[in-house]
Parts: sequence; structure tokens; C-alpha cells
Amino acid sequence: MLLMKAWLETRWRLTGSCTYLLICLAINSQSPHSSAPSHPRGVLIALGILLALGSVMLAGSGVRSQAPIGFPEGLAGSTQFTISLPVSRLRLLAVRAAVGMLETVALTVVFACLAWGMFPSVRAAWTPADFARLVLTVILFLAGPYCASVFFATFMDEPWGLMCAGWTITLVLWIAHWIGPAVDIFRALGQASPLITHELPWPQMATSATVALILFIAAVRVVQTRKY
Repeated sequence: MLLMKAWLETRWRLTGSCTYLLICLAINSQSPHSSAPSHPRGVLIALGILLALGSVMLAGSGVRSQAPIGFPEGLAGSTQFTISLPVSRLRLLAVRAAVGMLETVALTVVFACLAWGMFPSVRAAWTPADFARLVLTVILFLAGPYCASVFFATFMDEPWGLMCAGWTITLVLWIAHWIGPAVDIFRALGQASPLITHELPWPQMATSATVALILFIAAVRVVQTRKY
């Protein structure tokens, strides 16, 4: 039942994310009448931005109701029913967060494969091994905004929770950049990208995973102690 509830809340969000990503691929695909190939890095940047936005939309608190297309207040007021289910609040949170993260990973992998297959410029610029390392790096990077959205969704309605999640991750990225290259999360997609170094950016990936874990633990704490 928890899996079904999570799917009902995210199905239209997932459909919307897929639609925007397909539009991005279509816009960047090379016309048969054009001699100018699409720039591979520009395609990946556009996909990365849309995946980050999609990950924030797919997150949910597991306790507070979430409408299929956002703005849940008055549209899906079943929070009291949800917390009355014969399961712990931790399980409610874990199932909902796991479903959204699985959907985020699936989106990332599917559209990475589409980008690899549709754009000869991408295949010409990088090896499959480096591209696979980039996909793994992006998934770890997306865990940060995803868990930030999970955290704020535990006590804030949309769209305010989404906005605060975006501001928080932007602040964290700026602080990490100010501290130094070893913890600069965004560096993993830039100078320390596997496409350039041909290896995984372990320090930045560890930093991203730590930030995501801290935010998720904070979300668990809020869910277990807050009165809804």
C-alpha cells in the first residue's frame, strides 16, 4: 500500500520530468539538414539541470500528503490518514524516499543511455567507461537536492519547501566551493569530472553523500518528533 501511495503521488511528476527531458533531447538533436553537430557538453549540462529539478519534484516526506502535480494543500489532505496507518513513521519516510530516489536513478540512467545513443558527438568525445563514471557521479550529486527536498517536505507545504531546498543546496555548494577543491561538490561535474580525469571524483562524491545523509537524518528526526 505504501508503494502504491508513493507511485500515485509521483506518477505525473515522473511523466512531466520525462516529457521535459525528451523535449530537451529533441531540441538538441541534430537536424538532418544541419551540418553543425550538437555540442556534447551543452547537451549534458541541459540534461543535468532538468534532472536536478526532477529529483527535487520526485522527493516527498512520506508523512505529509503530496499532490500528484504539486501544491498539495487542499488537494490531497490525507496526512492524518497516512500517519494512522499501522506502520512506523520511519517506514513511511523510508518507503516514500526510496521510491522517489529509485525513480530519479532510473531517469538518470535511461536518459544517459538515450543521450549516448542519439548524439554521435557524445560518443566521439568520451569513452563508455568515462561516461558511465559521469552517470554515477551525477546520481551522487542528485542525492543532495533530493534529500534537501525530502527534509523540507516534512514540515513545509509546496512550493515553499521546493524553494527552500533549492536555496539550501545552492548555499551548501557555495560553502563547499569556498572551503576548498577537495570538498567542492560542483567540481565533480567540472574540473574533476570523470570526462576529464578519467577517474571517479571520490572526495567530492563522499562530500555529496555526507550532505545527503545529514539531510535525510534530519528529515527522520523531524518526522519522528513533529506533531502533524
